[in-house]
Amino acid sequence: MNHSKRCLAIVNPTSGRERAAHFIPLLASVLSERYEDVSFKITQKPNDAKIFAQEAAMQHMDVICMGGDGTINEAINGIVPINSSSVFGFIPLGTVNDLARALHIPRTPRVAIEMLRTAKISHIDVGRANDRYFTNIVAAGLIPDAVSQVTIKEKTMFGSLAYFMKGMQVFPKQHPFHVVIEEDGKKPIHIESPLIAAMLTDSAGSFRILIPPEDRNNGVIKLALFHDFQFFRTLKEAPKLLTGVRLGKDILTIINFKKARISITGNNIPIHANIDGDYGAYFPIDLEIFPKRLPIFVPSKIKNESPLFPHILSTKSLMEKIHWPDSSDTSTKKENTSKTTI
Repeated sequence: MNHSKRCLAIVNPTSGRERAAHFIPLLASVLSERYEDVSFKITQKPNDAKIFAQEAAMQHMDVICMGGDGTINEAINGIVPINSSSVFGFIPLGTVNDLARALHIPRTPRVAIEMLRTAKISHIDVGRANDRYFTNIVAAGLIPDAVSQVTIKEKTMFGSLAYFMKGMQVFPKQHPFHVVIEEDGKKPIHIESPLIAAMLTDSAGSFRILIPPEDRNNGVIKLALFHDFQFFRTLKEAPKLLTGVRLGKDILTIINFKKARISITGNNIPIHANIDGDYGAYFPIDLEIFPKRLPIFVPSKIKNESPLFPHILSTKSLMEKIHWPDSSDTSTKKENTSKTTI
């Protein structure tokens, strides 16, 4: 099945330290090689990306989003509920860019745009937390709450290290929550954990450590429940976070499910979830996965990547790469006869 001949590009002008507009001419040029009709829309307020993407999906237009994790999540929430043939693609301009890391999409905007010339189409799992869709993570605990408060100034000064620093500030204050996992037809699971993370990919806060390579994008939600943190022992594990080595079973337990209700009990203060890096609903939360729900552009070839802070750490990444299957939807390059509108 050939994908759309029309494309909408959604651009968040404040992303990437307000550099997004600089890349619009190149993006327009590359997209015009792939589509006969290319149009642009610029976001001005929250939910614009969701509305724009929804309108495009209803017309079966492909959607390319240029922005940070929040803008990308908005666009996905506009596309997924629509029964559409739209293919999604994105140019990462955020600080962390977790979905880009997981899909091996270049995190340099110019290189990511050039990738679209030869990109292939794959299908990734999408999760839903109550009425909001996600492609990466739903987390709860003092650390997710702290990292959601990282300021723009801190992001500019320290990049993804700012999240690690903010998390370490609240680390000694961690305390366990009583977590209840309820699946239909199964006995509820009760467990104590100070930090929970429902994962679809292996990247969270730019760290790649939680999900085994063979379990990524396989139609289940991986619920990581961390054990009681002992400060010095966990601090000893920090190099693993930075070099991409998986943490052991003495640090966390992982539970697989396709649909479940997650509750946090015995806490006087309401606990909210962090969904793909932004504030989400309060617990309890109903989680469900939709396997292979989103067709998305990914690199046709995967280059070797370094772990976090490659300029500081000389250790080679120990992670295994995801194999993204070829799709019959992959497009061939068209002659440059398209029109572009902004």
